[in-house]
Amino acid sequence: MIKGPFSYSGNKTRIYNAYLKPIMQKYNRVHEPFVGSGVCMYNANNGGMSTDVDPAVVAMHQALQDTALPNKMQACYDTYFKSGHNKESYNTLREAFNKDWLLNGVTSENVHQLYVLSQIAFNSLIRFSKNGFNVPFGEKPLDVKRIQQHVDLYKTKDIQVTLSHYNSIDVSKVDKSRDIIYFDPPYIASKFQYGGWTIQDEKELLQFITELDRSGYKWILSNTFYHKGEMNTPLVDWSKDHYAYLIDMSYNAWSARVTSVEREDETVRLSLQI
Repeated sequence: MIKGPFSYSGNKTRIYNAYLKPIMQKYNRVHEPFVGSGVCMYNANNGGMSTDVDPAVVAMHQALQDTALPNKMQACYDTYFKSGHNKESYNTLREAFNKDWLLNGVTSENVHQLYVLSQIAFNSLIRFSKNGFNVPFGEKPLDVKRIQQHVDLYKTKDIQVTLSHYNSIDVSKVDKSRDIIYFDPPYIASKFQYGGWTIQDEKELLQFITELDRSGYKWILSNTFYHKGEMNTPLVDWSKDHYAYLIDMSYNAWSARVTSVEREDETVRLSLQI
């Protein structure tokens, strides 16, 4: 099992281990149109093509093509944390990164700093405000070996991550018999909603998957039917025409450190597969 190169809200490590691995290992490539941390793509036999609309996420994946990235991270840490692994050193690095980010965004020149920050940040979160990366110090250690592992994967697997919408994935390059497409969109019926995803977005995604299905592509969709009084009616209705597998799994990684976040034990995840 290979973890993604960075942590990401709702990442699929546990679902992959418990449910997806036996299916996905039958295929050559796994394409993730909502890539996030890319756990499924990196664990695929030969990588995959993936997309995301978050520039920082895409930049962090693309940076793994730079064989010098681990060394840059270590040099960055050695420079900014000379006085020890503490909040003051972390804040100094965060200020330096944000100064450049406000002018240029996440680039090949500063992405190694973002990797260091995200690893050491509270709960390894990647979160930005209008002023830049805003996650506080989290006392977590630097793990350069994790990044080296992914840099090495880029040398041996066919991995591509682009900044684009899910429906821009080039399906002409997807092998209908040997590849599978894994959709993990934001959840309408969830306590945590990302990127302004709406019911209309949900309907358009389901129609896109329907068209892929009619064309003979293999796919899996993870989503949620119902959560705390919120029903995803379009998904419920659409799923009646497909095989649905119920997954009872909670996401409560934040609750140990953030008392305002309740456990999500009653959350039911749905994986749809053709």
